[in-house]
Amino acid sequence: MSLSEPRLKNPAEMFISWSGSKGKFTFYDKELNVNVEFENPIYIIPLDELATIRGFHDKSQSGIYSNEVKNTTKEKFVVKAFKGGTITSGLYQEIKGKLEGGDYAKSVYAAFISVNEDKTTDLKLVNLCLHGSGIGPWIDARIQVDSGNVIILEPSKEQLKKGATVYYSPKITKSVVRKDLLDRCIDMDKDLQKYLKSYFNKPVQEIEQITESQSADIPDLEEKTDLPF
Repeated sequence: MSLSEPRLKNPAEMFISWSGSKGKFTFYDKELNVNVEFENPIYIIPLDELATIRGFHDKSQSGIYSNEVKNTTKEKFVVKAFKGGTITSGLYQEIKGKLEGGDYAKSVYAAFISVNEDKTTDLKLVNLCLHGSGIGPWIDARIQVDSGNVIILEPSKEQLKKGATVYYSPKITKSVVRKDLLDRCIDMDKDLQKYLKSYFNKPVQEIEQITESQSADIPDLEEKTDLPF
Protein backbone atom coordinates (compact mmCIF):
# COMPACT_ATOMS: atom_id res chain seq x y z
CA MET A 1 0.00 0.00 0.00
CA SER A 2 1.26 3.48 -0.90
CA LEU A 3 -0.01 6.92 -1.93
CA SER A 4 -0.04 5.93 -5.61
CA GLU A 5 -1.25 2.36 -4.94
CA PRO A 6 -3.79 2.49 -2.10
CA ARG A 7 -5.13 -0.70 -0.54
CA LEU A 8 -7.58 -2.49 -2.80
CA LYS A 9 -11.25 -1.76 -2.19
CA ASN A 10 -13.89 -4.32 -3.10
CA PRO A 11 -15.95 -2.75 -5.91
CA ALA A 12 -19.25 -4.33 -4.82
CA GLU A 13 -21.81 -1.71 -3.79
CA MET A 14 -23.94 -4.15 -1.77
CA PHE A 15 -23.21 -7.40 0.10
CA ILE A 16 -26.19 -9.77 0.02
CA SER A 17 -26.50 -13.04 1.93
CA TRP A 18 -29.11 -15.72 2.61
CA SER A 19 -30.48 -16.11 6.14
CA GLY A 20 -31.61 -19.69 6.59
CA SER A 21 -33.20 -18.91 9.95
CA LYS A 22 -35.34 -16.07 8.56
CA GLY A 23 -36.00 -17.40 5.07
CA LYS A 24 -34.95 -14.12 3.45
CA PHE A 25 -32.13 -12.52 1.56
CA THR A 26 -30.54 -9.65 3.45
CA PHE A 27 -27.90 -7.02 2.86
CA TYR A 28 -25.69 -5.33 5.39
CA ASP A 29 -26.18 -1.57 5.71
CA LYS A 30 -22.79 -0.46 7.00
CA GLU A 31 -23.98 3.06 7.89
CA LEU A 32 -26.87 1.82 10.02
CA ASN A 33 -25.00 -1.34 11.16
CA VAL A 34 -28.05 -3.51 10.52
CA ASN A 35 -29.13 -6.27 8.16
CA VAL A 36 -31.94 -5.15 5.83
CA GLU A 37 -34.31 -7.87 4.62
CA PHE A 38 -35.52 -8.16 1.02
CA GLU A 39 -39.25 -8.77 0.96
CA ASN A 40 -39.50 -9.19 -2.84
CA PRO A 41 -37.62 -11.27 -5.44
CA ILE A 42 -34.13 -10.15 -6.46
CA TYR A 43 -32.96 -10.17 -10.07
CA ILE A 44 -29.26 -10.54 -10.87
CA ILE A 45 -26.96 -11.47 -13.75
CA PRO A 46 -23.92 -13.38 -12.38
CA LEU A 47 -20.47 -12.17 -13.46
CA ASP A 48 -18.07 -14.42 -11.55
CA GLU A 49 -18.12 -17.04 -8.79
CA LEU A 50 -15.50 -17.50 -6.08
CA ALA A 51 -15.29 -19.47 -2.83
CA THR A 52 -14.98 -18.26 0.75
CA ILE A 53 -15.71 -19.43 4.31
CA ARG A 54 -18.61 -18.18 6.41
CA GLY A 55 -20.25 -19.28 9.64
CA PHE A 56 -20.46 -18.67 13.37
CA HIS A 57 -17.72 -19.14 15.98
CA ASP A 58 -19.15 -20.42 19.27
CA LYS A 59 -16.01 -19.77 21.31
CA SER A 60 -15.94 -16.04 20.56
CA GLN A 61 -19.67 -15.71 19.82
CA SER A 62 -18.91 -13.92 16.56
CA GLY A 63 -19.06 -14.45 12.80
CA ILE A 64 -16.47 -16.28 10.71
CA TYR A 65 -15.01 -14.97 7.46
CA SER A 66 -12.06 -15.59 5.12
CA ASN A 67 -10.37 -14.43 1.96
CA GLU A 68 -11.83 -15.42 -1.41
CA VAL A 69 -10.27 -18.01 -3.74
CA LYS A 70 -10.83 -19.12 -7.31
CA ASN A 71 -9.57 -22.69 -6.91
CA THR A 72 -10.03 -24.45 -3.57
CA THR A 73 -7.50 -27.17 -4.48
CA LYS A 74 -4.66 -24.72 -5.19
CA GLU A 75 -5.33 -21.56 -3.16
CA LYS A 76 -5.24 -21.32 0.61
CA PHE A 77 -7.90 -19.90 2.91
CA VAL A 78 -7.08 -17.81 5.97
CA VAL A 79 -10.11 -18.24 8.25
CA LYS A 80 -10.86 -15.77 11.06
CA ALA A 81 -13.53 -14.96 13.62
CA PHE A 82 -14.43 -11.32 14.23
CA LYS A 83 -13.72 -11.62 17.93
CA GLY A 84 -11.62 -14.79 17.99
CA GLY A 85 -8.76 -14.04 15.61
CA THR A 86 -7.29 -16.59 13.20
CA ILE A 87 -8.93 -20.02 13.37
CA THR A 88 -6.97 -21.91 10.72
CA SER A 89 -5.38 -21.60 7.30
CA GLY A 90 -4.63 -23.89 4.38
CA LEU A 91 -6.27 -25.62 1.41
CA TYR A 92 -9.93 -26.45 1.92
CA GLN A 93 -9.40 -30.22 2.05
CA GLU A 94 -6.77 -29.71 4.75
CA ILE A 95 -8.83 -27.40 6.98
CA LYS A 96 -12.49 -28.35 6.44
CA GLY A 97 -12.54 -30.27 9.72
CA LYS A 98 -10.93 -27.41 11.66
CA LEU A 99 -13.29 -24.54 10.83
CA GLU A 100 -14.97 -24.39 14.27
CA GLY A 101 -18.40 -23.46 12.88
CA GLY A 102 -17.30 -22.16 9.49
CA ASP A 103 -18.19 -23.80 6.21
CA TYR A 104 -17.68 -23.48 2.47
CA ALA A 105 -19.61 -20.64 0.86
CA LYS A 106 -20.12 -19.35 -2.67
CA SER A 107 -19.15 -15.73 -3.25
CA VAL A 108 -20.96 -14.59 -6.39
CA TYR A 109 -20.32 -11.22 -8.00
CA ALA A 110 -23.32 -10.09 -10.02
CA ALA A 111 -25.13 -7.22 -11.68
CA PHE A 112 -28.16 -6.34 -9.52
CA ILE A 113 -31.08 -5.27 -11.73
CA SER A 114 -33.47 -2.52 -10.62
CA VAL A 115 -36.12 -0.72 -12.65
CA ASN A 116 -36.78 2.99 -12.19
CA GLU A 117 -40.17 4.67 -12.29
CA ASP A 118 -39.50 5.79 -15.87
CA LYS A 119 -38.89 2.11 -16.81
CA THR A 120 -35.15 2.58 -17.32
CA THR A 121 -32.93 -0.15 -15.90
CA ASP A 122 -30.09 0.35 -13.45
CA LEU A 123 -27.30 -2.14 -12.81
CA LYS A 124 -25.30 -2.27 -9.58
CA LEU A 125 -22.34 -4.52 -8.80
CA VAL A 126 -23.15 -6.66 -5.77
CA ASN A 127 -21.68 -9.62 -3.94
CA LEU A 128 -23.96 -12.53 -3.07
CA CYS A 129 -22.77 -14.92 -0.37
CA LEU A 130 -24.47 -18.33 -0.17
CA HIS A 131 -23.68 -20.89 2.52
CA GLY A 132 -25.54 -23.51 4.50
CA SER A 133 -29.07 -23.98 3.18
CA GLY A 134 -28.47 -21.37 0.45
CA ILE A 135 -25.99 -23.38 -1.62
CA GLY A 136 -28.16 -26.36 -2.65
CA PRO A 137 -30.77 -24.37 -4.65
CA TRP A 138 -27.98 -22.49 -6.47
CA ILE A 139 -26.35 -25.77 -7.50
CA ASP A 140 -29.71 -27.31 -8.43
CA ALA A 141 -30.44 -24.37 -10.74
CA ARG A 142 -27.29 -25.28 -12.73
CA ILE A 143 -26.21 -21.69 -13.05
CA GLN A 144 -23.30 -20.89 -15.34
CA VAL A 145 -21.82 -17.46 -14.86
CA ASP A 146 -20.93 -17.11 -18.55
CA SER A 147 -24.50 -17.69 -19.76
CA GLY A 148 -25.89 -14.18 -19.26
CA ASN A 149 -29.10 -15.54 -17.73
CA VAL A 150 -31.10 -13.47 -15.29
CA ILE A 151 -31.26 -15.31 -11.96
CA ILE A 152 -34.28 -14.82 -9.71
CA LEU A 153 -33.66 -15.07 -5.97
CA GLU A 154 -36.80 -15.41 -3.87
CA PRO A 155 -37.46 -15.64 -0.13
CA SER A 156 -38.98 -18.85 1.19
CA LYS A 157 -42.04 -19.57 3.33
CA GLU A 158 -41.69 -23.36 3.39
CA GLN A 159 -40.29 -24.53 6.72
CA LEU A 160 -37.73 -27.31 6.72
CA LYS A 161 -36.46 -29.21 9.77
CA LYS A 162 -33.28 -30.94 10.84
CA GLY A 163 -33.84 -32.38 14.27
CA ALA A 164 -35.42 -29.62 16.34
CA THR A 165 -34.03 -26.86 14.11
CA VAL A 166 -36.37 -25.06 11.72
CA TYR A 167 -34.78 -23.43 8.67
CA TYR A 168 -35.53 -22.31 5.11
CA SER A 169 -33.95 -22.68 1.69
CA PRO A 170 -34.28 -19.99 -0.97
CA LYS A 171 -36.01 -20.41 -4.31
CA ILE A 172 -33.45 -19.80 -7.06
CA THR A 173 -34.49 -20.01 -10.70
CA LYS A 174 -32.82 -19.36 -14.03
CA SER A 175 -34.68 -17.00 -16.36
CA VAL A 176 -34.12 -15.47 -19.80
CA VAL A 177 -30.94 -13.95 -21.20
CA ARG A 178 -31.31 -10.17 -21.25
CA LYS A 179 -29.34 -9.35 -24.40
CA ASP A 180 -30.11 -5.66 -23.96
CA LEU A 181 -28.12 -5.69 -20.69
CA LEU A 182 -25.22 -7.94 -21.68
CA ASP A 183 -22.90 -5.21 -22.99
CA ARG A 184 -23.30 -3.29 -19.74
CA CYS A 185 -22.67 -6.46 -17.74
CA ILE A 186 -19.55 -7.24 -19.79
CA ASP A 187 -18.18 -3.76 -19.07
CA MET A 188 -18.96 -4.23 -15.39
CA ASP A 189 -17.21 -7.60 -15.40
CA LYS A 190 -14.12 -6.12 -17.06
CA ASP A 191 -13.79 -3.71 -14.14
CA LEU A 192 -14.41 -6.55 -11.69
CA GLN A 193 -11.71 -8.70 -13.31
CA LYS A 194 -9.18 -5.86 -13.00
CA TYR A 195 -9.88 -5.81 -9.26
CA LEU A 196 -9.70 -9.62 -8.96
CA LYS A 197 -6.46 -9.77 -10.96
CA SER A 198 -4.89 -7.25 -8.58
CA TYR A 199 -6.36 -9.11 -5.58
CA PHE A 200 -5.00 -12.54 -6.57
CA ASN A 201 -1.62 -11.16 -7.61
CA LYS A 202 -0.96 -9.87 -4.10
CA PRO A 203 1.24 -11.84 -1.67
CA VAL A 204 -0.68 -14.01 0.82
CA GLN A 205 0.16 -11.64 3.69
CA GLU A 206 -1.21 -8.64 1.80
CA ILE A 207 -4.39 -10.51 0.78
CA GLU A 208 -4.88 -11.23 4.49
CA GLN A 209 -4.58 -7.50 5.24
CA ILE A 210 -7.02 -6.67 2.42
CA THR A 211 -9.49 -9.24 3.78
CA GLU A 212 -9.16 -7.72 7.25
CA SER A 213 -9.95 -4.23 5.96
CA GLN A 214 -12.85 -5.48 3.81
CA SER A 215 -14.41 -7.40 6.69
CA ALA A 216 -16.14 -4.15 7.66
CA ASP A 217 -18.59 -4.91 4.82
CA ILE A 218 -19.56 -8.22 6.46
CA PRO A 219 -21.83 -8.11 9.51
CA ASP A 220 -20.35 -9.61 12.68
CA LEU A 221 -23.08 -12.14 13.42
CA GLU A 222 -24.42 -12.04 16.96
CA GLU A 223 -26.10 -15.42 16.68
CA LYS A 224 -26.24 -18.42 14.38
CA THR A 225 -28.26 -17.48 11.32
CA ASP A 226 -27.88 -20.62 9.22
CA LEU A 227 -27.11 -24.30 9.48
CA PRO A 228 -23.60 -25.70 8.95
CA PHE A 229 -24.59 -28.20 6.27
